[in-house]
Amino acid sequence: MKSRRCNRPAALGAAWLLLAVALRGGVAPEPAIPLTIMPFQTATFVGDPEAAAQINAYAEFAARTLYWTDTPRAPVVLGGQTIKGTLLPFIDEWRGLRPRSASTGEMVRNLVGEAYRALTGPRLARITLGAETIVAPPAALDVLAGDSADAEIPLLLENTRPEPATVILGPTSNESPQLTLTLAAGETRGVFLTLPVRASADVVAGVVTVNGKTRPFEFKFQRHARGSLALEVRDENGAITPARVYLTGPDRRAYAPADAMHRVVSGEAGQPFAGEPYFYTGGRSNMEVPCGDVVVEVVKGFEYRPVRLTVPVVEGRPATASIRLERVARLQSEGWFSGDVHVHANLFAQKRTTPRDALLVTEAEDLNVMNLLPCNDPRTATITDRQYFTGGPDPVSTPNRVLYFNEEMRNDIYGHVGFLNLKKFVEPAYFGWPHSPFPYDVPGNFPQAAQAKAQGGIVTYVHPALPSEFPVDIALGLADTIDVMSQNAEDLPTAYWYRLLNCGFRCPISAGTDSFLNIPVHLVPGAGRLYVKVNGPFSYQGWIDGFRAGRSFASNGPLLRFTVEGQEPGGELTATGPREVTVEGSASSIVPMEALELVVNGQTVRRWAAGADPMHARFSEKIVIDRSSWIALRVRGSGHRLAPNDREVYAHTSPVYVTVAGGKIASRDDARFFIEQIDALIGKMDTRGNFERREQRDTIVAKFREAQAIYRSIAAAAPSP
Repeated sequence: MKSRRCNRPAALGAAWLLLAVALRGGVAPEPAIPLTIMPFQTATFVGDPEAAAQINAYAEFAARTLYWTDTPRAPVVLGGQTIKGTLLPFIDEWRGLRPRSASTGEMVRNLVGEAYRALTGPRLARITLGAETIVAPPAALDVLAGDSADAEIPLLLENTRPEPATVILGPTSNESPQLTLTLAAGETRGVFLTLPVRASADVVAGVVTVNGKTRPFEFKFQRHARGSLALEVRDENGAITPARVYLTGPDRRAYAPADAMHRVVSGEAGQPFAGEPYFYTGGRSNMEVPCGDVVVEVVKGFEYRPVRLTVPVVEGRPATASIRLERVARLQSEGWFSGDVHVHANLFAQKRTTPRDALLVTEAEDLNVMNLLPCNDPRTATITDRQYFTGGPDPVSTPNRVLYFNEEMRNDIYGHVGFLNLKKFVEPAYFGWPHSPFPYDVPGNFPQAAQAKAQGGIVTYVHPALPSEFPVDIALGLADTIDVMSQNAEDLPTAYWYRLLNCGFRCPISAGTDSFLNIPVHLVPGAGRLYVKVNGPFSYQGWIDGFRAGRSFASNGPLLRFTVEGQEPGGELTATGPREVTVEGSASSIVPMEALELVVNGQTVRRWAAGADPMHARFSEKIVIDRSSWIALRVRGSGHRLAPNDREVYAHTSPVYVTVAGGKIASRDDARFFIEQIDALIGKMDTRGNFERREQRDTIVAKFREAQAIYRSIAAAAPSP
């Protein structure tokens, strides 16, 4: 079996430089770092520098428009999904699975143009280059007053001519910087144009020159006086406390302190409330804002009631917003502590986020545990954040907030795996990555997982998908579970988890956001989290022990209590025959719930509507269990902006197990499903795998066949339907 070789793509610096050059001149300064993940991904996978620049330019332009809260979000999100899809053929080229094709670049230009043209909103200005040059002003343009006031204008240029057009854009003054660019026939491009504001004027003026023909234009604007706002957030005891803050001025623009990363909720997985800007405060923040009514919203985890208020800001008089949060739940008093299983402080060999930065986020999101997972930078041999791994809690941890740098071991054939509670870093930390020291899809995930398990680690497959290796490793006892809440809709991983439970594997529920703290437009850390009941005083090891035992529930808002005959999640009952059991549960939430569902062996057997109070629900009922089963509680609700990573409101407990007459839980259909998925994984190895020798592939496949034999024995032992 031949190994593949392919040329290394352009470095991030080159791709990002092309974007900066394309936007230089009379445009707003570029951010110090990219807002989106796209420039890092194109630097890895896209060998065509022009295509990389086009992809990056769209991603960054669209992201910047989100800082105006009246920008329609749906076209930006849809465009982001489309642009992400353009990477797929480049990834295959990078992996050597297809030859380099000139048509791929043409495809990029067409899709990028479609994405630009779909953007809408009152802030966009448009210039159409046809038989005549048509300038359409933005419907809304706001400027903060001051000696150096500028108007920042997102501008779409569309060349409808059958030939290329050279465009020069800039202010009317020849001394001011200008932007020169050439648009191909049919091309659409977005740029941010900055025009100076005259002190006494109510318009900004500019000129556009197309193939030597000049046209002046003017855009009306609304001027806002500058003001200042001091924000103070306190907890229920009156102590200053970190929190997540959404802040919008009267100009419909989001604001943040100069020293804070201004983040935006991403929506690549189809989340219905993507695109909201926010920042983290340590408890006290100061910022410059327009005078008028400023809307402030403060959120801190799931156990405090979100607060939203309007603060009037007057010119010449600093405004203060002092917010005292109300605690609506205190799960720690009952031994429950929350954590995010899967967060990255940095990716792509960056060092932007320090452990103290991550601790601030942990405190602001009211998490007790943040598992930070160093992993490989696919452009280099670097393991990003490897320098922070100590084999224990990070030194910045506090008695109630633990940061633990663990590991994400990554292979794109077999799946990505989170190793928690590591004492020793598992090597190699990746394999099967072209242009790296480990280019072959060898040795499989299972030897790596065995290293983690041998040192008391927990092994969970993060953002699980099929075909992948998780059915193999769970059957072999080398993996504990999968992340049921991850970076996508919960229905699919929940269905996979149900199938594992139906095969008799006692997999606890797991939840990890896969948030990148160094990328401003990304998932919100802790927005999907795992609550674990700790026996005794809180410690990281106690949390890991509770996680492993299944004393847990996952949630993006609702807080659950659930028992079966007094047994909490992770517990077990035994019976000599069919048994009637009392199931009791309740849920309270900062986001509206629609229903509580009782799930037995993957089937919803009872459903209780939330009723008149969608923030609180409870039930108590008796059911008969006539065969060995697992029982769990699930909460569902419509999507909500304060469950920002997900399409729906969701919470789910780990199971309570009921063993009847010594029988085992087993499902023929679910066992056969995993047998088929392992066959599909082997097929994936044969079409996309990279092996130096055939026997390497055969050794791994032999292990996969062992797992299939286990599933066949489960299918054979399953009771008749």
